[in-house]
Parts: sequence; structure tokens; C-alpha cells
Amino acid sequence: MYSSGAPRAPRPRWNEHRPTGRFAAGRRGLGRLITTGVTVAVTTVAATAGVVSALGAQPARGAEPTGLALTAIAAGGPPAGTVLRAGRFIVDLEGRVLFLHGPSVPPGAVVDTATAGQWAAEGFNAVSIGVRMDTDGTFAGSSSSSSSSSHAGMPARAAADGSDPGLEQLATAVDAVVGRGLRVMIQIVPTAAAVRAGDEAFAAGLRRVAGRFHDVAGLVGFELVAPAGSPALNGAVRDTDAHHLLWRQSIAPFDAAASVVTNDEAALLVGWAAGDPATVLRLVSAADATQLGWFFDRPLNDTTLGAVARPYPAAVAGVPVGFTYSPSGRLLTLSYVPVPAGGGAFSGGAATQIRVPTRVYPDGYVVRANGATVVSAPGAGVLCLVTDARAARVDVRVEPAAAGREPPVAAPVAGDPCPGVTARPTAPPAGGQAVDGAMRTDRAASRATGQAGGTGGGQTGGMALWALPLAGAVGMASVLGGLRWRMRRGRGGRAAVAGSRRFP
Repeated sequence: MYSSGAPRAPRPRWNEHRPTGRFAAGRRGLGRLITTGVTVAVTTVAATAGVVSALGAQPARGAEPTGLALTAIAAGGPPAGTVLRAGRFIVDLEGRVLFLHGPSVPPGAVVDTATAGQWAAEGFNAVSIGVRMDTDGTFAGSSSSSSSSSHAGMPARAAADGSDPGLEQLATAVDAVVGRGLRVMIQIVPTAAAVRAGDEAFAAGLRRVAGRFHDVAGLVGFELVAPAGSPALNGAVRDTDAHHLLWRQSIAPFDAAASVVTNDEAALLVGWAAGDPATVLRLVSAADATQLGWFFDRPLNDTTLGAVARPYPAAVAGVPVGFTYSPSGRLLTLSYVPVPAGGGAFSGGAATQIRVPTRVYPDGYVVRANGATVVSAPGAGVLCLVTDARAARVDVRVEPAAAGREPPVAAPVAGDPCPGVTARPTAPPAGGQAVDGAMRTDRAASRATGQAGGTGGGQTGGMALWALPLAGAVGMASVLGGLRWRMRRGRGGRAAVAGSRRFP
């Protein structure tokens, strides 16, 4: 290109300014590079989001589908009041986290509407009702009835036509409980011979019970009072009832002498080590601390009711951070992040419900809420709150009122305890607060759930939190790498042009 001796013809004037056209072409190439890089980044993010969503929509191999997954695959839709599972929480069809409190009734016990009304007045929102299963998986029922604090008499024979008298007796009790607005768990109690018969008898009994009660509104599920058995028992329920959960017994995580029933990560305290007040108070406090609901399997009297009848969040429109109750000061505290535990968003009308028994607040109660508004009447037996717009966290305190300052607590009535409630839309904060507020809510929800999604939404959300930024970073790295390469090449080109002018 360069000669050492021969004279060089002068460069045409138009060519002295040629670099502008040359760098214009470079800029056009750089624009194409940026466009390509951004397209790659966006495509990668979208593909990653699709993979993450697909992973979240499919249950793990060999695992029982979660309640939310069962709802998605079931035909016809679940009955009203159906209980689902989202990670370690149980939720209703609106996505609210549920805490169930109520008595456990042994097989053959009398349960009528008046009794169910008394339980509702004590603040209970659910009842577990037992039915005895025979060796062949049938339910003969009992020849005599007994009170709710003692077991039934000797079982009678099943009807010759193949019907189950025990299930018909159970249906009467279930109707009385559901008619008072309480949820119901059906507890299958096998005879000793049925336990020895094993999974075959259990599977037959589960099919018969599920076939009889699959369309009951407010059904929590079916509790099997027996060893865990084989995974095939899950299929015995799903073959007949695609909406309701099978619960099996296990040792309580906070007391080896107590027992819980579990469905994957979700659990309910059902077996109490003893019935003395100190033990009952200790176990119910441990259940609150670990955010478990419970069914009390001991006789209900003034002594035991003093320990188990307490205020508690029956339905939480969000992910609970924690709640505590101090019997000495009769103080209930509740904190939650107003996002559904199973993902998505709440629809209008999703109100938090707190049960406040008359026994605990004979002179009424006072509510202090930050991030939510009380929409129930003063002295309502079910306290209703709706999340305020922009609230990233809700904190609630319920404590006794001074005598004469507040109306007495009214017993809850059957039906929706928060009728006509319309949730306030949560508008995104203006300006730069939107992203920051959303990030704070996501972090708080992740801490609250402890990434306990399991086969539910929590795990998928965690994957998205790192997969999407990583995909974006890869795309941007390609763009920035191309920019750096083009800039270095451009500087080299300019240096070459300058050199040609300086040393013709």
C-alpha cells in the first residue's frame, strides 16, 4: 500500500472526507448488531419464561398433583367451598390461605344443627366427622348413637342391598355442619380387622366415601386414620373425586406424642397427646406458631374450650407472615403479604376473615389495622378486612375493649360471613416506586412462604426470579460485547486513516 520512493498522486478532494461514508456504513452495521442483540435477549427471556411457566404447570413425576393442579385438570369444576393446596398452605377457591379450627367427632356421634350452631358461636369454622369402615371397605354404621364426647357402640351389619348405613348416618351429620356454614373433614376410622386387610380394604372404602360425598360444598377432604399405605390410595380418591384431597396421619413436627394429617407439605393437627389444659394450650400455641390448623379430638367442656376457643385468622387474603395469640392479654396479632399463596392475583371480594369468639371478648373488641380497612360491623363474630390500595403488607391487632365502649360480639350466622364485600383494586405506585414496591412485595412473599411451593407456585416463582434476569444478562452481554468489538474496530480504522494522512 505504501511506496518508499515513487511519488504518490494527490488524493482527490472528495476522498479526503471519505471517512464519513465509511463510518456511516459502520454505524448501519452497529445498528443492525444492536437490533439483533436486543431481539436475541427478548427472545431468550420469552423462551425462558415459557419454560418456567410450563414447569410450574406440570406436577412433579410420581407426586400427587396439588389441589390447584387438580382443579385445572378436573372436569366440571369443584363444588363451592372446596379446599385446595398451595405448597404448605391450604387455600380456598379464591386463593386465600385457610386455618381450620374445630372439634373432631368420633364415629356414630350425634351431630345436629343446634350443636353445629354452638360450635360456630365458639369461633370454630370446621368439623371432622368420623365413620367406621369394615374389613371389606363398607360402612355398616352403628346400632346406637352416643354423645359427641364418647365413641359409638358396636357396629351393625351392612345392608343386604349393598348400601352403607354408616355413610347415610354420616350424611345427616355432614348436612347439619355444612348447613351452619362450617367446613367438614370426613375421617375414615377402620376396624382392627380392616387395618390388617390393608390397602385393598382402604381403597374400596375411599372409593365408596368419595363417590357419596364428592359434591358436598365445604368439604376439606378425606382423612384416613391408618398407616400411610401405598401411593395407589391417592388414585382411589381421584378415580371418583378429582377435586378433594386425601389426608394421612403422621407424627407432629413439634411433639412426638401428637399427630397430624398431611397432604404433601400441608398439615393439620388432629391427635392431641393429652387433654389437660396445660398440654392443650401448649399444642394449640405450637400449631399457631407453625401456622397449622387443627381438629380437637378431646371432649369439649368449659375447661378445654377455655384453651381452644380463641381468635384466629380463618381466611387470609395473602401469604401469612405470622400470627400469635396471647391468652393473658387476649391479644391477637396477624401480619401478611397481600398476594395469593398459589400465585396470580385476587379477584374482587377476597376479604380476610378473623374469627372472634364471644367467650374471649365478652365486652367486645378493638381492631387496629395497617394496610387494610375493616368492612364488617362493630362486634361482628367474623371480622372482615379488605386490603388498602398500594399496601405491600398488612398488620392487624385485635384486643379486648373496655366495658361499655364496644358492642358485644355477635355469633356468626350461616352463609358468607362477609357478604357484599368488594376488594379495593391495588393501583401500582406512580413513577419509580412501582418496581421497588413490587420487588419488596415479592421478597416479602418469598420470605413468608419460605419457598414452600413444593410442586406449587412458590418453587416456580423462585426459578423465574433467577432465570429471567440471567437470560436478560446473556442477551445484554452479547449486545455490549458487540459494541465493544465495533468500537475497537472503529478506533483502529480511524487510526489507520490518520496514519495515511500523516505519512503519505
